[in-house]
Amino acid sequence: MIGRTAAGLGAFLIAGAVLAGGDYAHTAGYRLNTTPSLPMGLWRQTSTAPARLVRGEVVTFCPPASAPFELGRRRGYIAPGGCPSGLELMMKPIAALPGDTVTVSAAGIAVDGTSIANSRPLFHDDEGRPLRAMAAGTYTVPAGEMWLVSSFNPRSYDSRYFGPVPIAAIRAQVHPVLTDDTP
Repeated sequence: MIGRTAAGLGAFLIAGAVLAGGDYAHTAGYRLNTTPSLPMGLWRQTSTAPARLVRGEVVTFCPPASAPFELGRRRGYIAPGGCPSGLELMMKPIAALPGDTVTVSAAGIAVDGTSIANSRPLFHDDEGRPLRAMAAGTYTVPAGEMWLVSSFNPRSYDSRYFGPVPIAAIRAQVHPVLTDDTP
């Protein structure tokens, strides 16, 4: 196993190459994740349209134009980008699919009775600004929608704050290539 320092150096060198060859890397399907919602580092697109969606798989998606995503942009949680909403692609794991039951409570999110680690909604962000989570309750995911929740980091800006997202917003399925798995 590669030591943490060597792995970090390797990730830095590959990230530098990705940034230096930006257009090529993007065209080749590589993405550099710099947010703490998932392991930071290099990810590779493995399909542009997953044939079958599976809970737990990580996807990139275009955030829709809505108040929670606009709040995320204003606060710097989401950068401007090339999506129709004017925001960058986001990467999140699929937590719930059509027909699943999502329970939101102060303890976190559960899907079909199984709790998702690190999904307890926070009341304030790192700068002390108030966060508005989805209302506590039980939701059935309708056709054409999904919930995206990261269990990796408790500070993820995900469906616990913006709710369900259209499945049509998915742009690709991605997998880690070289990442730092420390939240």
